[in-house]
Amino acid sequence: MQQPVIRTAAVVVGPFVDDAGAPWSGEVTVTSSTPRVWTATGAVVAPRPVPVALADDGTATLDLPVTDQPGFTDGAGRALTGWTYTVAVALDGAPYARHTFALPSRVAADGPVRLVVLPDAGSVARPVWPALTPPSGGRPAPARVQDRALSRRETFRAGAVALGAAALTGWAASPVAAAPTARAAAAPGPEPVVPALTGAVTLAQVIEEDVTIGSVEKPRTLRIKSSGAGGSERSPDLYDSTGRIVLESYQPHFKWYGESIRVQLKDPRAKGMLAYQAHWPTPHYAGGDFSGRAVHPKDPITIAWIGAHFLDNDDPTQLRNNLRHGHLNFEVPDSRGDLQTRFEIKLIDTTTGRIGTDRSAIRTNLADFEHQVGAAGEQLRIVGNDTRHKDLAFSLEHGAKQPRWVLRAAAGGAQLQFRRYAPGAVHVDSPLQLDPGDGRVLVGGDEGSAGGLVVRRRDGVALSVETLLPGGHGILVSGPAGDPTARVIEGDATGDAIRRFVVQVDGTIAWGDGAAERDTLLYRRGPNQLGTDGGVFLRDSGVPDAAPTGGVLFVQDGALKYRGSAGTVTTLAAA
Repeated sequence: MQQPVIRTAAVVVGPFVDDAGAPWSGEVTVTSSTPRVWTATGAVVAPRPVPVALADDGTATLDLPVTDQPGFTDGAGRALTGWTYTVAVALDGAPYARHTFALPSRVAADGPVRLVVLPDAGSVARPVWPALTPPSGGRPAPARVQDRALSRRETFRAGAVALGAAALTGWAASPVAAAPTARAAAAPGPEPVVPALTGAVTLAQVIEEDVTIGSVEKPRTLRIKSSGAGGSERSPDLYDSTGRIVLESYQPHFKWYGESIRVQLKDPRAKGMLAYQAHWPTPHYAGGDFSGRAVHPKDPITIAWIGAHFLDNDDPTQLRNNLRHGHLNFEVPDSRGDLQTRFEIKLIDTTTGRIGTDRSAIRTNLADFEHQVGAAGEQLRIVGNDTRHKDLAFSLEHGAKQPRWVLRAAAGGAQLQFRRYAPGAVHVDSPLQLDPGDGRVLVGGDEGSAGGLVVRRRDGVALSVETLLPGGHGILVSGPAGDPTARVIEGDATGDAIRRFVVQVDGTIAWGDGAAERDTLLYRRGPNQLGTDGGVFLRDSGVPDAAPTGGVLFVQDGALKYRGSAGTVTTLAAA
């Protein structure tokens, strides 16, 4: 159901007093951040600076609509909430301070809200701190003036404290909110000027200027607190106990715009790291090695470091030292608790050390790279279109200029190649290649310059070829055209000067003693003829079985004999 009436809340600004405690004269001007339409009546609420004069006590009261109530639109029908107000304070006609704030609806039920506005550090008027207790005699104590202008950090803290402890206090519940006559009747005497810390409401503070915390001389820490109780998603008391920083961005990136966090390294050796800290849990790792530390750590220690830096910390004059750095790096502790770089992305050229590279190196250190394969069958891929080679290189040095071996899926067909390189990144040959078309495996390189295939075997079969069809091929050796002397098989014994056994592609078989040229040949002499250039020796044997469709030539007791298919033995030559 639509809210018919615009809900408002009273905001009290001030009081503003001088060093003597006397109220200032002046005015407060309030402006809302955006126009809006109240849909119940169609009224257009257009922002206009509204001046309100300070009262005799140095305060100004503003009655303003709460900023998160439903019922407003942006004029195009879209709901609009979350606008802000800006108040500008002028004292005796001189600008004093500005402040931007939101006004949540929950403050409406708690009465007026006090808003304490402090000037920037550079203002002519100095900020004042209200006295906590009045002196005797009933007059408020004079405010304590700072002996110097507040720093921006101090101004920010003062504003935050005042806004949290005073401006956000339920004004109606404080002693200051009561009527003076009622307070006098109830408790005669001097009155405190600080409101009671009851009925406090949450009011976001909007800061429209840059904020610096700390200084060169005194760096400081901004701490975002969380609840130690922890939240729960199962209990009835569902809540989030984590403090956080939320950075909103609607900025499209161009040049350097669109950045949410900037870490500026002011020294070339500086590190800008994101640190994760935790306790080392003894109950969980009772046997851990803490020998690198005097005692088991009780306070949180850094367990992960993520960040970037450029030069070597110890000796940045040495290029070889700097080449180990110049990176975005990820560090985790070793077994002694010391942080070690495990993953890095180079932001420098790995040869010259200069910042900026067209081809960055991404490295691991003291780490195994594991690709976990799950039920989805995840893959480790090297991808690219078919006009580019896909290389996996094994190198000796940093960068891409010292490969020794490269496993390449070549462009234009993706032939898989094992490429061999000489020092200086000189490609020698590809000793092993696999053709994706027919699956053929090529050994030796395109020009046959590789050393070939060596098979070592202590026992058993060194090389097996199984043909799966009748008449299938086992081994095929092709020699150059017109050259019948190309060798199919060679054999020797360790220490031989010359191969003692050779089989050529024309079928010639040659034997030797391994010391001199082969002198015993067996070859095809002509159609249906087997020839040799020397004698044929037949060892003594018994009478062999008859061959049904042929004859057998043999030697018995030194005599050359022949046995025909009928079994008849004929002596051809006496012993």
